[in-house]
Amino acid sequence: MRRVRGSAFTEILIAVFIVTLLTLSIAALSPMTARMQRQAHQFTFATNVAQTALERVRTLDFLQITANGLLAAGIGQTIEQNNANQFRVRFTTLPLPGGGTLNLTNELHNGSGTVEVVNLTTNNDIPIGLKTIIVTVRWQEPRTSRWHQVQFATTVASLN
Repeated sequence: MRRVRGSAFTEILIAVFIVTLLTLSIAALSPMTARMQRQAHQFTFATNVAQTALERVRTLDFLQITANGLLAAGIGQTIEQNNANQFRVRFTTLPLPGGGTLNLTNELHNGSGTVEVVNLTTNNDIPIGLKTIIVTVRWQEPRTSRWHQVQFATTVASLN
């Protein structure tokens, strides 16, 4: 009979040890899981913003795809660079076609976006009727201060 009691006590100790290990493992994984979910949300939001900005540019007429044309369409708030064959506008908000606004700073720490347009030319700087559009959304991870970005690109052609 003594042997059974000792055996039961040992089994209880082992069971408590296993439950404690499982509890500690779950507690250790919870912060990592929350961080991964937050990062996934940030990448999803940034991807949606970049895709929306790119589609907004693609709806413009070829001749409207200029630095001032993007500002007039609400796709950018400031001109960063404006050369003859390349320009870049910066945005932190993006109006949606059906109403509402995507605000990068509300969802992404130090979030901002750029739309860069490169007019493709010949070797003699003669435009060939093609523009490459690159949309970049950048933000900083608050905990680590690391920068992340999502980037989309496309080329549009003049129909004239």
